[in-house]
Amino acid sequence: MDRIGFGVIGCGAIANIWYLPQLQRLADQGIELVAVADLVAEKAEAARARYGARLATTDYREVLERPDIQAVVIATTIATHAPIAIEALRAGKHVLLQKPIATSLAEADQVIAAARASGCKLQVEPAHRLHPLAQRARHLIAEGAIGQVCLVKARSAHGGPPDRPWFYRRDQGGSVVFDMGVHALHWLLAVAGPARRVTAFARTSVPVRTVNGQPVEVDIEDNAVLLLDLQNGALGVVVTNYCTQAQLVPQVEIHGTAGTLYLNAPQGGLLLYSQRAQYCGESGWLVATREVGHQARVLDVAGLRDTPTMRAVSSLEHFIECLRTGRDPVPSGEDARHTLEIMVRALTAAETGQAQTLTTTTA
Repeated sequence: MDRIGFGVIGCGAIANIWYLPQLQRLADQGIELVAVADLVAEKAEAARARYGARLATTDYREVLERPDIQAVVIATTIATHAPIAIEALRAGKHVLLQKPIATSLAEADQVIAAARASGCKLQVEPAHRLHPLAQRARHLIAEGAIGQVCLVKARSAHGGPPDRPWFYRRDQGGSVVFDMGVHALHWLLAVAGPARRVTAFARTSVPVRTVNGQPVEVDIEDNAVLLLDLQNGALGVVVTNYCTQAQLVPQVEIHGTAGTLYLNAPQGGLLLYSQRAQYCGESGWLVATREVGHQARVLDVAGLRDTPTMRAVSSLEHFIECLRTGRDPVPSGEDARHTLEIMVRALTAAETGQAQTLTTTTA
């Protein structure tokens, strides 16, 4: 597949920060941005003019009907992810879908079934599993650098979206667990593998928010803690909320019987403490340096080795590579369904006070 025509459905912040600029930069590699769609006509037209699409429309079905489009990026509000993805797959389009895959397990099953029936590729964000720091952490764990993994903690939190009120509305798919918790879960699953049980606590800590200078009533949980029983025997903790104004803690902590790994910490992208001399000498922390472009070079403080630079491939680049090579995208629909099941059952656990057993797993 030399030339790939793309459509982008949803021209909000995520599309303008990530997908549209990347598609424009990839034009000399056979990638063409054919059409953009958004319910707000001005947003669609602004995206068309800025990024050079042929068509701007308020009806995403016009994008799906075009024969010169082979793939679509869906970056709409959460509640619309599954319905639009199903239509796109049935129309024969490959789909790169923003997270989460759906708001219910039944919808997720329909998306996965539509992908299988169509033979089209389905990739669901976020692709943290591809990040070089996640890859390096998995390698170090497999080598035994921190011994047996016992506890993994992941965080994804900020003060809450200040400009988009739909995030605080349940009928739009809003939920801090679906919006932010999904990131922490994907990091945790990327380094430690799937879960088998979950329980949680969740609440609305700030019932009225100020969005675009106006008061907005919050009808979602904006503060949650998830506790996971992982298949590898370790425990997992996910902290997610719209109540964190600042933090100086690592995004991911991995604690084992012989050491600790921090990912995305204030002190550096990857920090390793190991009781095993081949990693850190007699004592102390190994600190990874991060170079421009999210490259990660892990340097041994004892000067024992210098691992090759690892470049982070964007989720869009990975998606395009899968279209051209026939490889299966990561994360797959099944991976996304496992993450969704954790989130859905976590909210059930928070409501009922009872831990929930999971029925799915990851690749």
